[in-house]
Amino acid sequence: MKILSILFIFMGTTIFATSNYFLDNVSASDTLVSLGGNGSSWDSISPKNIEIKVGDSVTWHNPMIVPEPHTAAFLRDPNYFPPPAIPFSISNISELKPVLPVPNIEPLIVANESGANAVVVDNARHYTPVAIDSTGSNVTYLEINQNYTMTGTEKFVNSGWIWPEGLAPPGVPPISSFTITFKNHGTYDYICVIHPWMTGVVTVT
Repeated sequence: MKILSILFIFMGTTIFATSNYFLDNVSASDTLVSLGGNGSSWDSISPKNIEIKVGDSVTWHNPMIVPEPHTAAFLRDPNYFPPPAIPFSISNISELKPVLPVPNIEPLIVANESGANAVVVDNARHYTPVAIDSTGSNVTYLEINQNYTMTGTEKFVNSGWIWPEGLAPPGVPPISSFTITFKNHGTYDYICVIHPWMTGVVTVT
């Protein structure tokens, strides 16, 4: 009878711990966050608020069953919100200058199968994984599905467009997850730059 009671308590604890994942708040050492979907609202983040320890990691993924992208973007400076597209002026064949005074922009340049480049007015910092340091002058483009270590001083860190596994359209980076290891204490607010009403918080203690 004692063995049966212990088993029941263990099973109940496991079910309770699993159900916590779908609540608004969660504490864990390595946490998985769903951007969109999660069986209900397509424009939700679950869990929305996370509390972790210094040195722990959070991984964002997209569980949707349709090719709708989402991002996890951290902005210490609201001026660094990256517009999805922006006009550029062309003074010569090698120099493109943004027409609007927005700090966080860079033209997205893609290559065809022969290697020839074409300039697109899309903003590369909206679509691809990127980190910008505290000065705003050092921009690092990250590998897709990379584990990035965040200090908390960065002006901008973006996952790039995260697609459901296997549903990235042809020709775009097949980003299916983004992981951040948090190096320092603090409160880290983030948004989806595609759907800015989607917000979440990581609290590092």
